[in-house]
Formats: sequence, C-alpha cells, structure tokens
Amino acid sequence: NDNDDEVRDRISLYTNALNKCVDSAPAADEGFQALMSTEMPFSLDALYDGLVGHMAAGNKDELFSVSALPTEAAYKATMQAQAALQTETTRTPGKPGKPGAPAAAPSAQKEAEQRATANAELMRVLGEILPGTELGQLQHTCKPKPLTESEAEYTVQCIKHMFKQHLVLEMYVSNTVQGITLEEVCVKLSGLEPCFAVMGASSITTLGYGQNGSAYVVLNKLGGQEVAGGVTGTFGAALRFIVKEEGDDLGFEDDYPVENITIAIGDYLHGHALPQKGQFMSVWEQLGASGVEQTTKLVLNYKSLEAAVEGILASLNMEACDQTGKVEAGVRGHTLLLSGTFLGGHMCLVRALVGIDPTHGCVT
Repeated sequence: NDNDDEVRDRISLYTNALNKCVDSAPAADEGFQALMSTEMPFSLDALYDGLVGHMAAGNKDELFSVSALPTEAAYKATMQAQAALQTETTRTPGKPGKPGAPAAAPSAQKEAEQRATANAELMRVLGEILPGTELGQLQHTCKPKPLTESEAEYTVQCIKHMFKQHLVLEMYVSNTVQGITLEEVCVKLSGLEPCFAVMGASSITTLGYGQNGSAYVVLNKLGGQEVAGGVTGTFGAALRFIVKEEGDDLGFEDDYPVENITIAIGDYLHGHALPQKGQFMSVWEQLGASGVEQTTKLVLNYKSLEAAVEGILASLNMEACDQTGKVEAGVRGHTLLLSGTFLGGHMCLVRALVGIDPTHGCVT
C-alpha cells in the first residue's frame, strides 16, 4: 500500500529485459538498446505534432506508430527551414525586401510558436491537395535550394519535404517586378518517370509585387524498396502563370523555366550528432556487426582538402564528429567522420578518407 508502483514496474521491466538479453534473444537485444538509451530515438515535439495530426485526421481506430518519427536534430532543422520561409521580410514603405532574405532572428517565443504550427500547416496544405490520403509522418525538410539567380525577376527556391513513400516539393516564389501581378502560379515538371509520379499539386492564386508564396507538388516514389526508399533522379521544372500588368484585366499566359531539380541520396539524410564526443568508433563497430558497410572511391572536383570537406558535408547533409570538420594546415590527407539519420530514422555513419593525388587531384 505505498506509492512506489511505478518504481516496481520499472524494476520488473528492466529485470525482464536483462534476463532476455542474457538468454541471447536477438529481438531482446534491440529492445534493450532502445530501453537503456539516455535519449529518445525521436523528437517529443514531433510525437506531439504527430498525435495531434493523427487525431485530427480521424484515425482514432488505427494504431499510431512512432517508427517514422524524425529525430530531435532532424525535427529542429525542419522547423528552422520552414521558419526561414515564413519569416516576414524587412521592407521600407514602397520597397520590397530582398526575396528570401529573412528579417532579424525570431524571438524564442516566436520560434517555439512556429515550430509548433509548421508541421500542422504543412499537413493542412497536403490535406487540401489530397483529401483523405495519408502520407505518414514527415521525416525531415531539406534546406531551400535556389533554382534561379538572386537577381531574377521571379526568384524560386525549392524545399523538399521528405516522407517515407512520398516527396513533397514546395516551390517558394518571389515576385520582384514592379507593376506586375502573377496569377494561378503552378509548377510543371517533366522527365519524372520511371522514378516518380505526380499525385497532386496546388497553385498560388495571386502574387503581387514584393510578395512571396508557395506552390506544392506531391510526388509518389515508384519502387525504391531495394534502396530503402532512397529514390534518386533529376527532372525538369518550370512555372506556369498568368501575367497581368497594371490596368490589364486579361493578361497572358507564360512559362518560366527554372533549373532542374535533383533528388540525391543526401536529401534522404539528415545530420544527427552522436550523444558523446569520441563515441564514433564504438558506434561504428556496433553498426558494422548488424548493418551493411560499403566502400566507394570517388574523384572530387575540389582544389583543396578544406573545400572537399565542406563539399562532402553539404552533399551528404550529415554532422561532423569529433571535430573532424576542420582540416589541419599543411596536411595532405584528412579523415572526416560523419553521423546522421537516413529515411525512416536509421542511423548512418561515414568515414571519408580525403587526400590529394598527384594524378587525379582530390580523392576520397
């Protein structure tokens, strides 16, 4: 008759897990790792958002799975990428701010509000595009990728929202032409097959001078089971809209080509630092015993080790471990240690041995 029921339950749970691990049950070993971990394998904020979205979608009779929830680092980076696009630009009267240039860093309260609503807003938009269709949990959001020059009359950035079986492209458009209004701004993609197929899309109704807006395209991955959902490809992209000048009620239809969109393996990765410094080698050995290791030799188009390290970090979207993100002066070789999570929350580690070859230049 005491209040230590929770303590006894925990002791019973841990004792049972230890006994099963002693009995060499493979499934128990995996559960024991997660049970004894000092950090959750997913973001609690993402869990909250996911539960809210699950209840709002009317799926109360279906079990909610945490397997697709992003890690804490992936969730924070997703919120930062979305907040950067939602932040109001700084303007003087009569002059628009530079497209894509955010104002001063938001306060902690505002950032928390944006983080709490960003996922729900994205899900709301997707619900309008595909009513009744469940895409699952958002894995992470990639950093915005410019598809036009910053001085272009209409600037376009592509933000990739990664799901397990789907990919959502958000085309963030800014109108910098005074006296021009764009209407019915939509995205046209070409060369998607055989990797992707369009499921649905949305358009920007009106985009006046100095305004920003987003048009979305939802893609379904075709195949990809053999690469754990990491479907890659390159396809053409263009905007189609109606251009109206001041005093013109009719306007005319126009196509606006932008750079090709590339989906690379790095888009399915997100940096996730290891809990402790100096832990890379021990985790590498653990993953080596249960995972799959692959060795690849590449010739890099970089003139220095420093540039190569920065390029690898940017391409793979991973986190440098044990202060290996910096190259010592005067060396001709460097070992870069990287950690991150792959689509579905799978941990991924990389050892990149970068050196200068007299014949081929920078190699890894």
